[in-house]
Amino acid sequence: MKKTDTLIRITSLLAFIALAAYLSVYIIHRATDPVQTSLTVTATMSDSAPLSGLVIRDELVIQSDEQYINVTAADGAKVAAGQTVAVVYGSEEALERASRLSVLEREIEETTAALDKTGMVTGSLDREESVYAAITGISSCLRGGDLSELDTRSNSLAGILFPSEVGDTASEEYLRQLKEEQEELKKTSAGDTEDITVAESGTFSTLVDGYEGVSPDYTRNLSPTELRELIAADRVVASTSIGKLVTSYDWYYAAIAPWDDSKDLREGDWVKLSFGRYFGSQLDAEVVRVGRAENDEQVILFRIERGQGEMLAVRAVSAELVYAEYTGLRVPVKGLYRYYAGYLATEDGQRLSAGQRVTLTFGEDEVEAFVSELGSPSRYGDLPLGVEAGSEADDRPTRQLAVFCWPWDPEAGPPDTSMGGAFVSTGGEPMTLTNYYDYRTLVSGREDLDDTDPDKWDIPDRMCVFTMTGMQAERKLVELVYAGEEYCLLDSQGNDALREGNEVIVQARDLYNGKVFS
Repeated sequence: MKKTDTLIRITSLLAFIALAAYLSVYIIHRATDPVQTSLTVTATMSDSAPLSGLVIRDELVIQSDEQYINVTAADGAKVAAGQTVAVVYGSEEALERASRLSVLEREIEETTAALDKTGMVTGSLDREESVYAAITGISSCLRGGDLSELDTRSNSLAGILFPSEVGDTASEEYLRQLKEEQEELKKTSAGDTEDITVAESGTFSTLVDGYEGVSPDYTRNLSPTELRELIAADRVVASTSIGKLVTSYDWYYAAIAPWDDSKDLREGDWVKLSFGRYFGSQLDAEVVRVGRAENDEQVILFRIERGQGEMLAVRAVSAELVYAEYTGLRVPVKGLYRYYAGYLATEDGQRLSAGQRVTLTFGEDEVEAFVSELGSPSRYGDLPLGVEAGSEADDRPTRQLAVFCWPWDPEAGPPDTSMGGAFVSTGGEPMTLTNYYDYRTLVSGREDLDDTDPDKWDIPDRMCVFTMTGMQAERKLVELVYAGEEYCLLDSQGNDALREGNEVIVQARDLYNGKVFS
């Protein structure tokens, strides 16, 4: 019994020591060779400028000095010329009767709906269809910007989802009593009411803020200082105001814009404005007028054709002037590299190894780079006519392809390749690096180019990232779409292109193409 216990203890101790050793090696390796990655996602970034200003509409204030008034038009409702928006009552009793009529109308609707449901074959399918129809109605109101029916449709959906107690008392007799009371009150109220109608069609709102007299022409010659004073000034609203009518379909936004961001705008230009939480998407806006500059700012008047219903309650508001939008794969700037490929003499290439730090010299520019990959030695250049490969007359030099990478720096710009190559230094004698891409150009039928032709050495800015594919680093070629301070947007094409969901290596020691991470 004792021998068995001793064996188990020794085995457990050895397993613990092995596990502790493995964890120690893993921790030391991670500490000395830290690897940080970031998943790529598709994102959109934009160039924009901040604006602050005033929403302007063609508005008519509706007034009445009567004491007892009931506004019947809903906020955001579209009204036609001659339509009633409010009712004047001759006394307080008449106003109370109107209030009771409104309650009766709601009860009659609910009771009628309850009786209709009683006669139906109720089930989950009927209820689902009713819910779907109610939600569709609400969605239609929101898409069309018609908020007048939103309250009614929302109450309808609530009634389906949460049935009221009306259904328990619903009967033909109860409905008859409600209608009789309604008719009686209508007869009594017939002679003590007067309708308030509108002379023009438009959108009704009960919000009167004192800016109704500010027209687009009013802002014609305003400076940024004067517009700020107009926004900050106390506005007087008449006590007789009961609402307003917006008579135009279009609306305007008079905004203070930074001069540097708006100096190129001209009348007739179309731009995009973003009002943030007030409107869910960007709005197309026409530049109607560009004001005079003052203290590196100017006033710009925009005309907008959409979104008036959603912006009806908004007056002084900030916005963003969106110049351009960019969509691509979002990657941290730290994971983006420039790369350069060229040919080295075979004996020079054998002095280098993958991941080695080197200095590249392009004319007067120097960059600290690392060796991403080294190709196999091969013959460089074309054979003259009549010479066979491998023959004694085949005196082409042997060259080795090498690829070098260094962190992308937006201020440094691409390397100067006007000399057709570079020098590689590791602390010793510089090695000549002949441009790989210009060699490919020459052997593709452009032998007629003169060595002094600058177009010969004009190559694009080449960039790449390294991804963690399995546990191995893989270089992928990319194009820069947009650069921010911490993140950039990239595009990539081809069979081995960068894809959404790839792990981009942001930090790693001695990084190179094909490196295996344990």
